[in-house]
Amino acid sequence: MPEKKERFGQGILSMALANFDSWVHSPRTVLMLLFIIAICYLQMCGYKMTLNETGYTMHMGETLFYEFNFGCNMPMTTALFLIMVSELPRKIAYQQYSLIRSSRWKWMVAQILYCFMMVAAMVALILICIAIQALEVVTPGTGWSDIIRIAEKAIEPEEALVAQYILNQFTPFTALLLAILPMFCFWFTMVLVILMFGVWGASVVGVMVYAFIMVAHVIIYFEYFPFPMSMPMHFSTLRDIVSGLEDGMQLQEVAKVMGGYAALIAGIIAVMLVSVKKVDMSFSNEK
Repeated sequence: MPEKKERFGQGILSMALANFDSWVHSPRTVLMLLFIIAICYLQMCGYKMTLNETGYTMHMGETLFYEFNFGCNMPMTTALFLIMVSELPRKIAYQQYSLIRSSRWKWMVAQILYCFMMVAAMVALILICIAIQALEVVTPGTGWSDIIRIAEKAIEPEEALVAQYILNQFTPFTALLLAILPMFCFWFTMVLVILMFGVWGASVVGVMVYAFIMVAHVIIYFEYFPFPMSMPMHFSTLRDIVSGLEDGMQLQEVAKVMGGYAALIAGIIAVMLVSVKKVDMSFSNEK
């Protein structure tokens, strides 16, 4: 029985890795990744200007948290990532081979794992790009520089670059994990929605849904509306999630949003695992 489970897991992992390898070597993926690296460069140019204007110093953990808290230009990076994942499941001959040699349920689990890998790679790329560019401006240390500045009365608490609820309850690196979480969940939900429609033979519908979400988010951001409106991208960055909340309510709101993501992701996965047994799937012989 243990050997059977091991072969089961290895089969799923092999299928996921084959899809991931094909995605990484796609010219479209490589081109979009270059654009994302350029966006990270521009983001860090703005961050360096902020440090120069204020005279503040920041450690590596603080710098990474600061950028991910704001989302690392979430609309642009999401648009580029959307282009990268617009073909789900990938139309390659290996898919047909996998369906013949394996069960549909295992194939579907492998596709979900493949989606997780893509999102993890996206987050890791942004993290590495920011860290490399931050090396020239960060100072050694592991704590919060804002706490020292406040204690020395160099700044008032409201002048800190990092919110008080973060300074009081997290280290820079645990705060970074908190900031990454909503970004990861938003992108993971996005690729799962595209995959779900792709399994039904209409991946373009999933792409159009998220294209509409991004356009609507930009319109709402720049236009005045007499009533409050929240689009899904409002829940993609830590800063937007807690914006306008009273002290003490931020982590409760984050917990609610994460619970919502967990329920949504579980629901999408359940729908795909059930529907994959019934839909008619065929793939081209593209290599």
